[in-house]
Amino acid sequence: MVGDSRHPFVLDRERFDALGTETIKMLASYLRALPNEPVDRIVPEEVRQRLISLPLPEYGQSPEEILDFLRREIMPWPIATGHKRSYGWVNSPPAPISLLADAIASTMDCGLDGFDHSAIFLMKSLGRWIMELVGFPTEGSLCLLLSGGSSATLNALTTARHRAAARDGWNLRTEGLQGGRKRLILYASAESHSSIQKCAEQLGIGTDHLRAIETEPDFRMKPPALRTAIEADLQAGHLPFAIVACGGATNTGAIDPLDEIADIAAAFDIWLHVDGAFGAWAALDPSYRDRFRAFSRVDSVTLNPHKWLQVPVDCGALLTRHPEAHRAAYSLTPDYLEAGHSEAPWPYEHMFQLTYGNRALKVWAAIARLGRNGVAELVTRCNALAKLLEQRVRETADLELLAPASLSVVNFRYRPTAHAMDDPALDDLNGRISEAISASGKAHIPTTRVHGRIALRACFLHYENDESDVEHLIALVRRLGFELGRR
Repeated sequence: MVGDSRHPFVLDRERFDALGTETIKMLASYLRALPNEPVDRIVPEEVRQRLISLPLPEYGQSPEEILDFLRREIMPWPIATGHKRSYGWVNSPPAPISLLADAIASTMDCGLDGFDHSAIFLMKSLGRWIMELVGFPTEGSLCLLLSGGSSATLNALTTARHRAAARDGWNLRTEGLQGGRKRLILYASAESHSSIQKCAEQLGIGTDHLRAIETEPDFRMKPPALRTAIEADLQAGHLPFAIVACGGATNTGAIDPLDEIADIAAAFDIWLHVDGAFGAWAALDPSYRDRFRAFSRVDSVTLNPHKWLQVPVDCGALLTRHPEAHRAAYSLTPDYLEAGHSEAPWPYEHMFQLTYGNRALKVWAAIARLGRNGVAELVTRCNALAKLLEQRVRETADLELLAPASLSVVNFRYRPTAHAMDDPALDDLNGRISEAISASGKAHIPTTRVHGRIALRACFLHYENDESDVEHLIALVRRLGFELGRR
């Protein structure tokens, strides 16, 4: 309307259906085109410079100008995870229904921190759903949705640290870590995610008090080495406060012997946390179910819906059997935030953040769309594709397996048969193969190191992945490996 003096946001609210329709068309076009787009798309230098140097507008732009800018300058340059032939990360593509549910959550603008609104009560059921999916005890337990695995694990370890100190007779919330008390010790597999070290640093424990427990050749923690380390620290007068076990290591998919580790944790009465950010969902796969049966005995588990559940980032979940311990470590409620009586616990009483977004709707929508059987089928299929890739690597003369398939992860490399190459030369060749695959736009498979050697690391997590992707990847690696190897 010409000359309309109302606030721009009022005008947008009045036209929200038309603007929303235009946005949905853009998003739908993006999603439908994605399978036929190059997998890896690097932002061109001229686009980078335009985005970096955008001037602040003196006057507001129209909604149409804003949407057009996003369509032209932002949407063509995503990270590769949305494409089914991106095998690099353990983040999945977003489920379309979760995108829509997340838009509803953003429109309602109700944080998941607390207070009486519908999502708080939905979260109670959603937490139980997640526990039931992976076999975590539901009675008396609590599920918190945080930004990711790092924040979920930090929450659990903060609680474990507080509980251990309280049992030793000191109040960590008032004394802090500077009262000359016992040294707190954290134990984790040498194959643990880097976030565990970050947690140790954030908690004030320091890496000197993070024990990296030796692993077997298959990358699984050695329980006897864990027991020996705990006994040595107790003998030295230290205070072991938590063990972190891998429920699917990011690099190799390795799953620690959780039952044996749970026995040790129980024997010494130490908090046992499982970092299953990527792998815990494999409890739904009959081939892996027994490896996660210890979930009934552990204290807490990290698992990320933005991985196998195909929930858009960000969303990590923490399952804990000790809500009261979290509340003791975190609750600091002024009069104006008193929760009163509620049938659902208010998350801010059990975590550091007060205000944070409502992640419940997008997670609920993904699970509701698939159901238990659908989630199990997706997880089982991805794991089976990794086994198929392992089989194809084993039977192909110019491919070499560097770590057996575990969960949906396989590490392998190209090794020419026409002439011998030492490990440094193979490292260089496989690094160039990875770069050539990205440049081709046909797939994305980054490198990692396994036993010191460069590996092509493939991870299947896309809802469309099937056997054709395995064959396509094998053919692509061999073709580019042969061409680069001749040079």
